Amino acid sequence: MASVPADGSITIHSSWRGIAGSSFGAFAVAAAGTYGVVSAGFRVVPTVLFILGWLAVTVVVFDYPIASTFTPEKVTRRMMLRRQHFDWVDVRQITRTRPNFIRVDRNAEHGGLAVLKGRRQYLLVDRSESGGEFDVLADVLERSGEEIGVDQLLRPGDKLPPTWLYRRKRWRPDSADGR
Repeated sequence: MASVPADGSITIHSSWRGIAGSSFGAFAVAAAGTYGVVSAGFRVVPTVLFILGWLAVTVVVFDYPIASTFTPEKVTRRMMLRRQHFDWVDVRQITRTRPNFIRVDRNAEHGGLAVLKGRRQYLLVDRSESGGEFDVLADVLERSGEEIGVDQLLRPGDKLPPTWLYRRKRWRPDSADGR
């Protein structure tokens, strides 16, 4: 069983593939719509592309999670331009999303993490954490004292790499090699 860090929190990161893919896709549609409006004027197709593209950029920048930090009191979603906090007393359940339908990562058996708050589901991370990270996460969430369904989450396998692997050294836990 992995030990909880001294500050009592754990940060789980989204995949670079998800962050880059959603950002590139949104900006590509926005650029195509902008080019169409500039070159052809406000006609139907360029205007629809323009509106949908910049709406997608707004959603990616303000709502696509880069990482989530879990503490016994709350979870904090970190997006590109904002942070969002959920107290565990307000969260109904923590769940897993479906695995990526494209299945680029053959090691992924489970999807990322999401919370149900009220009637809405909020994505916390888009990929599954490693087995060691899950053990620490379960310990942190058990300390919250709330019934949020952490015992119903399936534990990922130990063959998955940790989510902090390709991040800056400051995101590595103190127990990681090379710190």
